[in-house]
Amino acid sequence: MCHGARAVLVGVLLLSIVKPALLAQPSPDWKQIETEALHTLQAYVRINTSNPPGDVTKAADFLVDLFTREGVSVTRYEAGPGRSIVLARLKGSGTGGKALLLEHHMDVVAADPSRWRRDPFAAAIDDGKVWGRGAMDMKGIGVSQIYTFLLLHRLKVPLARDVILMAVPDEESGGALGATWMRDKHYAELDPEYVIDEGGFGSRDMFAPGKLVFGISVAEKKIMWLRLRAEGVAGHGSQPHPNNPNDHLVRALNRLMSEPMRSGRFSVIDTMKARIGALTDNKFNNAIQQSTMSITSLRSGVGDPPRSNVIPSVAEATLDCRVMPGTTAAQWLEELARRLADPTIKIEVIYEGDDPVVTPQDTPLYSALESAVKRRHPDAIVTPMVVPYGTDANGYRPKGVKSYGFFPAVLPAASIMSMHGDAEFIPADSLLPAIQILFEAVKETVALKSPR
Repeated sequence: MCHGARAVLVGVLLLSIVKPALLAQPSPDWKQIETEALHTLQAYVRINTSNPPGDVTKAADFLVDLFTREGVSVTRYEAGPGRSIVLARLKGSGTGGKALLLEHHMDVVAADPSRWRRDPFAAAIDDGKVWGRGAMDMKGIGVSQIYTFLLLHRLKVPLARDVILMAVPDEESGGALGATWMRDKHYAELDPEYVIDEGGFGSRDMFAPGKLVFGISVAEKKIMWLRLRAEGVAGHGSQPHPNNPNDHLVRALNRLMSEPMRSGRFSVIDTMKARIGALTDNKFNNAIQQSTMSITSLRSGVGDPPRSNVIPSVAEATLDCRVMPGTTAAQWLEELARRLADPTIKIEVIYEGDDPVVTPQDTPLYSALESAVKRRHPDAIVTPMVVPYGTDANGYRPKGVKSYGFFPAVLPAASIMSMHGDAEFIPADSLLPAIQILFEAVKETVALKSPR
């Protein structure tokens, strides 16, 4: 072999060795990411976005500043006073299809500090847990999405499709001035193929004792919020009479709640049981297997505080109903009227959610989520699931968007059930693994593939 030919051969060999190294993306400093993410979560929780009143202006300012400092393009929409929407986008080539949307809500339910052992907006890390309103629902989940998004940007991952991160208000009030407003007014700027929102999670004790189960939410029950109103005749409390609306309402509610709910069949629940086995008897698992209703408020009386010696003319109650697929709104209202057995009580629909639509599991994103979980947790059972609560993701499903609810953290049942409670928390060490799994799955779904 001549000297020139040998030099060319050596050059080709060197290029074959060096080129992959040049193309390889740097590995993230995961310890630094964990520190950053925890600090971001604490700062985020400390911004009180309680709904009511639901003002997320300061939270939106916080996120806009965060993305601006990272050099990410941000658009801000105003759906109403205090109802800011933040949208950040990483542009892809478009060769891989429509966008993947990471969505979370900034608002949280109200917290009564007198009922908490810790300040609900201090975001203290104590006993290995991050405590605070929104730590679980859903600023912790939001932070896992934020750092997944930022890692794609920082590592300059070539994208075959756009990746959008959107933070919305108003979810805890139904989403009319949040995700629904964006779908109605600016859907062209979203138009995603996939949505990842809240819903599913991993747990070693939530679904079945001693089994690590990751549930990816693919469906929800239908939401119906109702107001029951009994009208009667006001009078002096010393003189009982048969037209006391309180008596009518209390007796009707007793009839309503005393009859057990009928269990329903749902294909997603059948799949869960086939993969997991018998589900643990707890309020979460019980709720996903049947339609439910909860009395959430009772209102009556004359004066403030109500006078003890006055019979009012009106008594009201609100119900939070979550209806299994297969039952229409009309059928549900008919069933409630039958149980109440009092035609004088008026039933008003305060809010009605979308009818249940099931997202398919045979998609590249679902496969990527499952694979990312199994690489980190080979012993895990991964299953589609239904959730008992409502999320913004459900509003995309009727449009054909493949919507999944998933926070790939391993959480104790106590953390999951702390949502809307007086001691909300997530384990501090659950955040980084959730970011790693989500980043890996999203990257696999959106990255531009190298030619073979």
